[in-house]
Amino acid sequence: MALFKSFLRFKDRLTKFNDQEPLNKLALTVIVLLDIFVLSVVFGGLATHTSQLTSPDEYFPYSCKRVFVNSQWSEANKIDQLQQFILYDYNNYSYQHQKVFDESKISKMHPVCKKFYQSAEKIYKNKKLQELFVVRQELLKKKTQWTKEFNADKNVYDSSLLEKIAGESRGDLTNVSSAMKNRSQEIVDISLELAGIDKKIKTDPLVIKLLAIVNIGDSKFRESLIKDINRYDRIYLFRELVWQLLFLLPLFLVFYFWHTKSIKKNNTVGTLISSHLIVIAAIPILIEIIRVVLDLIPYHFFKELFKLLELFHIMALWHYIVIFLSIGVAISFVYLIQKKLFNKKRLYQKRLMKGDCFSCGKMLPKNGNICPFCGANQFKKCSQCNGDTFVAGEYCVHCGNHSVS
Repeated sequence: MALFKSFLRFKDRLTKFNDQEPLNKLALTVIVLLDIFVLSVVFGGLATHTSQLTSPDEYFPYSCKRVFVNSQWSEANKIDQLQQFILYDYNNYSYQHQKVFDESKISKMHPVCKKFYQSAEKIYKNKKLQELFVVRQELLKKKTQWTKEFNADKNVYDSSLLEKIAGESRGDLTNVSSAMKNRSQEIVDISLELAGIDKKIKTDPLVIKLLAIVNIGDSKFRESLIKDINRYDRIYLFRELVWQLLFLLPLFLVFYFWHTKSIKKNNTVGTLISSHLIVIAAIPILIEIIRVVLDLIPYHFFKELFKLLELFHIMALWHYIVIFLSIGVAISFVYLIQKKLFNKKRLYQKRLMKGDCFSCGKMLPKNGNICPFCGANQFKKCSQCNGDTFVAGEYCVHCGNHSVS
């Protein structure tokens, strides 16, 4: 009960300047704007602070997953895949682009990814190989364009030929046929040139070494990598939470210390501002704790339960549990709000402050003792002085004692 009263007092400090002086709406607007600004800075600082950790995506990058987990590098496309990887920085020249071969990033990676990236970096830094990949990229673009134009000419030629056979067209197909032959020859020449470049790339020692790393995987190797990835994901959740709390808790403690000092010194402005800042510091703490709990509970702590439910084909039972738990939580919150935060006593006091009937809430006529709408008497006898005092008031308007009828 004492804890609940402390909570109510803290809640009042958020919206009141003091017991005698209400908080002006303009002052409240300034404080709310301060809250929004500080909260945005806190979340920004939290993101910057957390970025110092090695995230799961940095530990095992997506490009590495494509190779060793998703097996998207095959014998047929490995040179194409390697080309995209090696020329990624070459094709992305925006100032916001983050370099693929960054030593600080490579040092944080899983040993398998680190080995793969270091081997690829040697190819990237080899000017001769990089030029081959650039030429190969341009030839592939040219081949694609020539093939598209050849197919377009072929469609025109086929349509015109059918029309000519049917006697509906007298057009000369010589030019179209000649253009098709030229483009066909261009495609053949480009294909031969590409084959020569591919041979040079495949026989290069650096490329051979890299492709040997790519080809070492088997099903057991893949499973071990997946276990490593999942293990790191779980550890990272706790590591991230601890790292975030190291940033947030000092702020919370500073604001709390300021709050307690302001109360002792009766510093109303300090009490008001520090109350809001305590809430602002507490919001991200609660959010991060809830996020970790929600990430871990369904997938790890209840893992065996889910296996059992799936075994007996009764997964619907879990959804029933969630539904009834949510109903129970909602009922608890409604009870707390209705009976504790906004109970009948507080409702009566608010109506008294507005000059309304404590019973029905309608506006009373001036100097009206009896409500003309519901007939409720607005006064009671004080247990101390026996004078008439407000039913909704806690203290007698005559003697100032706590009045109980």
